[in-house]
Amino acid sequence: MSMASDKKVKQALMIPVISYILLIAIFPLFFSLYMMLSQWTPGSGGIRFVGLKNFKAIMHDARFFHSLWLTFVYVAILIASEVSLGIGIAMLLQKDLKGKNFFRITYMLPMLLAPIAVSYGWKMLYDYLRGPFNYFLVLLGFKPVEWLTGKFTPVISLIIVDIWQWTPFLILTFLAAFEALPEELFEAAVVDGGTPLNIFRKITLPLAMPVMITIILLRTIDAFKVFDTVYILTGGGPGTATEVLNFYIYLKGFRAFDLGYGTAMSWIQLIIIIVMFTFFIRTLKRIGALR
Repeated sequence: MSMASDKKVKQALMIPVISYILLIAIFPLFFSLYMMLSQWTPGSGGIRFVGLKNFKAIMHDARFFHSLWLTFVYVAILIASEVSLGIGIAMLLQKDLKGKNFFRITYMLPMLLAPIAVSYGWKMLYDYLRGPFNYFLVLLGFKPVEWLTGKFTPVISLIIVDIWQWTPFLILTFLAAFEALPEELFEAAVVDGGTPLNIFRKITLPLAMPVMITIILLRTIDAFKVFDTVYILTGGGPGTATEVLNFYIYLKGFRAFDLGYGTAMSWIQLIIIIVMFTFFIRTLKRIGALR
């Protein structure tokens, strides 16, 4: 086969891949850019270009800023809790504990379950009248808790569910990062009289930091996209107490059928996340946590 024929074959084989990328990734991206500058409600006669009207409306939307603030609070508490638990349990699993191998298998089970199934399971646990949580609280002499209908408890309940399901992911990755470190460093530190806390602070944490930061960023991005748990457990309620930004976007785009407004909010959320993570990465590089 000549070089010209070989080149034509390669180009022909690339056509399905390029078509797939254009269809699945690039076209929706540019269509969403057009949508955020347009107004489109089913039955209104098609898409109508309105420029920056959606963004002007968002800047005066108190419900949007409430959802944005709630999302930041939710993600901050969630990630701080999961990282702390992930590091602590990963350090424990490095030690020779009884039943360690059994726990290494079982703790991964929650993250293998579908979020919808997990949410329905926890909804039964949280039930005010028939849920096991309140049953045991009453049995111990406490008042039943309004897990999903109280003032502050709904957000806490959502965080508990997420911690239960996704902390194993952090444990698994942190443990892999810790066990990949050379043992010679730790043996030398022990000989030099280093305490476990000092060894962790000065050797384990700095060396594992690049991997840990990558995992934390991925988990944070995923936490910003929370939807399933909110939809099943609280539906954004009571009122707007658990109406995180992703759920509010769904309400505006697919319940109110204001697709242009919902798309504009999606892009604002994306831009905020990109700016926040860019600043975070640059700060870490400045202090030497990343190279």
